[in-house]
Amino acid sequence: MKYIVMKNKKIKSCLMAAGLCLLFSGFSACGKKQAEPGIPLQELIVEYPLYNPLAYAAAEDGTVYIVNFDQTEEGEPEYQLHCFDKQGTHEGWVGLGEEYSMIEALAVSEDGKQVYFTAQNAEYGMDLYLFSYSAEDKEIDMLCGLSYFDHVRQLAVVGDAVYLLGQSPNWQIEKAPDSGYSFSGERLVGYLPAAEELVQLGFDFPVSMSASGTGTLIVLGYLTGDGYCMMEYDPAKDSMQVISRLENYKFDRFAACNGGKDVIYDYNLNSRGLVLSDIRQLSVEAELYPDSMTILMAPGYTGGRVYCHSRQTGSLISFPLAAVQRNNEELTFISKENGALNAPYGCGYSMNRVELSDDKLTLKILARDKDFDLCMGSTLFGSGGNLRENGVFYPLNDVPEIEEYLNRCFPFVREAATKEDGTIWMLPVDVNIFGMVIRQKAAEEAGLSLYDGITWKEFAQEIRGTTEETRKWIEARPSFLTSVFGHQYFTRYHTLEGEAFQDAYTALFEIWNTPCGGEASEDNFILKSVGGPIWLGFGSDYTRQQYGEDAAFISMPKLGAEDRNIANCVYLAVNPDSSRRDEARAYLAALAAYLSRSEELPFFKDWQGEGVLDKTMHKTYENGEIGFAVDYDIYGEGFDELFSGTMTLSEYIKRTEQKLEMYWGE
Repeated sequence: MKYIVMKNKKIKSCLMAAGLCLLFSGFSACGKKQAEPGIPLQELIVEYPLYNPLAYAAAEDGTVYIVNFDQTEEGEPEYQLHCFDKQGTHEGWVGLGEEYSMIEALAVSEDGKQVYFTAQNAEYGMDLYLFSYSAEDKEIDMLCGLSYFDHVRQLAVVGDAVYLLGQSPNWQIEKAPDSGYSFSGERLVGYLPAAEELVQLGFDFPVSMSASGTGTLIVLGYLTGDGYCMMEYDPAKDSMQVISRLENYKFDRFAACNGGKDVIYDYNLNSRGLVLSDIRQLSVEAELYPDSMTILMAPGYTGGRVYCHSRQTGSLISFPLAAVQRNNEELTFISKENGALNAPYGCGYSMNRVELSDDKLTLKILARDKDFDLCMGSTLFGSGGNLRENGVFYPLNDVPEIEEYLNRCFPFVREAATKEDGTIWMLPVDVNIFGMVIRQKAAEEAGLSLYDGITWKEFAQEIRGTTEETRKWIEARPSFLTSVFGHQYFTRYHTLEGEAFQDAYTALFEIWNTPCGGEASEDNFILKSVGGPIWLGFGSDYTRQQYGEDAAFISMPKLGAEDRNIANCVYLAVNPDSSRRDEARAYLAALAAYLSRSEELPFFKDWQGEGVLDKTMHKTYENGEIGFAVDYDIYGEGFDELFSGTMTLSEYIKRTEQKLEMYWGE
């Protein structure tokens, strides 16, 4: 089906000026030569800083065009077309004027001389039109009208043809599928410049598309009877073939790369950012960039470079795919249930992530199963101490970059990662200290004296000494406080005998029975106990603005003022019995190199934050200590009942002391 279009009309525009004993009982660091980690991702990224970017397109030579919406010098809002060279240097921009609106997609011709975009234009009416901008003579041509599109989501160029994927609610005749992607009249058409006509392509339910780079168009869509598929359209033959079928709807924006053999994408259920998969095997994913944001702009691939919108900077960024992608056999990575959500960046490696219950994870490691390569553990859960004492892991002492990484960390991080014999048994990838945020001026006005190093007894006295009205603005959940206390106490002590437990119990019992936080919220509180900098969103401008300039971070109350602040640690370790042991170590080398270049980890000695909140947080970390938790089953029975008053202290001690003796005697 073909549509006759208007003749070209030129619109001129002027160019105007972003295991306890790890190896020495049978393991050797000898064998295959350790792979070098490669260049860390941070050193590969080119950024294209621009306020409010809306759409972009990249040419084969690395030239990047971005449309944003900004104000002119006279304060008038307008769409602007910006140009950056391959190093990210801004080369100039074109103000498109107030007559243009609804610019949502860009594409560049294969020779890099034309930039295509769709927009409404007041000169022609309120319909959408396809335009081309000449990079050489700086002129804009109106190519054709798009009256049947409400808006165009994507443009792609294959040969001389421009393909448009847009939406028109009145288009689809067949009933759209009611699961997965929310269809609303998607249509895929091609504009043929030589014939000055639009041709409809035979895709009933297209979702997304990308040029393959080898003369074809890759399309993700839904086929009745087949479900969601990756398809390839060959313009030369005017034919389509199904490349692969998806088990279910997975993503709606992607970029084809490596000649259409692979695809790059992100999706909601993926916590690992931008990933790459073989187009025929989408279950195997290599992790490319952890901070991608594809809601506004789809990922792209041109001239060997990957392009995406960065969540971290808010700008478009790019990096060379060949320098990031690792052509490894798939590494199997085990963690506890929901643990993969906090997994570190995969550094271009393909990962098979398997989540297990805490008990099954511990058993698999202690049994020395051979069916995994890496494990992710946490010192916060009971298996942490058990695995440190009884697990057997391959040593990391000679892995490149790990020494450099640990040298940046506070000494207590290295202490936790190192056995008494000097063997580095794990790579710490995150360290979190539970603490409290206080608004210092509000606390002072309320008569609260809260400081780093306060004990549980002193903290209870401060809370109890405030007025009922003041306590409304203190968010200190008793259940959270007691869980922190349990981690502190049973990390340090093996028995309930002595004054330390009884004194803290008395203080916490008073807190349980002193109602707090009735009207405290994120925006209005005096004191807030938090899960730590991870939950706080440390280092972010949003957090600083939300909590105010005088907000400070202090450690949770302690058993003794001289105690160090108990931290928990997420770590990675290598299975010594894995057949891909060397490849797992190579991944850790790459990860250590990546983490070493980070400017956002508060457990680095040289971390530089901003303002009082970051400064006090860093001080809290300086006095840290990683504690390996005791299994909660050992002391958890009756723990909450003890502090809520439904169980006496003597009953709890009698019930728990025997378990502790058995646990520490094993």
